[in-house]
Amino acid sequence: MEFSGFVNQNIGQVEKEMELILSAGPRSVYGMLGEYIFRGGKRLRPALFMLSFGALGGKGRKNALKAAALIELFHNFTLIHDDIEDDSHFRRGKPTLHISHGIPMAINSGDALYTLVWNRFLALDLAEERKVKLASICGCSFQRVVEGQGVELDWYKTAKTGVSEEDYFEMVLGKTGALMGASCEAGAFLAGADSRTMEKFRLFGESLGMAFQIWDDILNITGDFKKYRKEIGGDITEGKRSLMFIHAMAHATEAEKRKLSSILLSGTRDEKKIGYVVSIFRKYDSINYAGLRALSFVEEAGAFLRALPPSRERDELLGLSRHVIKREF
Repeated sequence: MEFSGFVNQNIGQVEKEMELILSAGPRSVYGMLGEYIFRGGKRLRPALFMLSFGALGGKGRKNALKAAALIELFHNFTLIHDDIEDDSHFRRGKPTLHISHGIPMAINSGDALYTLVWNRFLALDLAEERKVKLASICGCSFQRVVEGQGVELDWYKTAKTGVSEEDYFEMVLGKTGALMGASCEAGAFLAGADSRTMEKFRLFGESLGMAFQIWDDILNITGDFKKYRKEIGGDITEGKRSLMFIHAMAHATEAEKRKLSSILLSGTRDEKKIGYVVSIFRKYDSINYAGLRALSFVEEAGAFLRALPPSRERDELLGLSRHVIKREF
């Protein structure tokens, strides 16, 4: 994802904080994380944090950079474990951590990253009351992330394919929306926002997260590996109940539904079977339907931003929200 020079400058400073945090631990535990984390990545969450902080005229930039770095490191912890849970072979165009280093090492490094994040939250240079509030904002979102992931894993375990749109949106709101919402809410909090403003920033981030996840699912079906840098069609192999799948199942014939479900539950990497699923998505215009829903979430998020006083950060947030559904990786 391409950001403006202004946003990239913020992200560069956040990444320096991430490097400092990782360098403090044993190389045998944290050494493999640097290559994984600094392969690239969109850095959307720290960008949202810093722009929300700046849009409200936040002071105390050093703490903001550290907090943004910790949220991004938590996000990478979830990616390491997600890759294992989904048996994904690629992340950002290279082998996933458990493929290159083995499952035990990947799990342990992910766990170490999680505990490191919490210890560093407690070490922030803030008054105790504000430290507790910031940790509460992040802790609540962290819980929602793993609960959202747990709901999706339960669908896999129980072979549930009759997932409704309501089920899907509730799961995504936790798995993806919660951390983006917390990034915005925490940035607003550190800037000194009142509770009503913090809630609005959280809702903005959550709406953006919903759009982001839907679009990510679309890219997994329609993208180019060189640009997307994940397995194209990998979500079908994984058995993901995407919005496209849910929409297609609602319109397909009984025979098509049986075949769609069978392929989704099989864990296949067979290109012909994956191609069949995509052909059904196209037959019922499910890809376009998902794209329109993603756009509706972006518009919902933007409505709040346009009510804010004009600022460079506000305009950057508006541009970033529009770019979420245009990105190729």
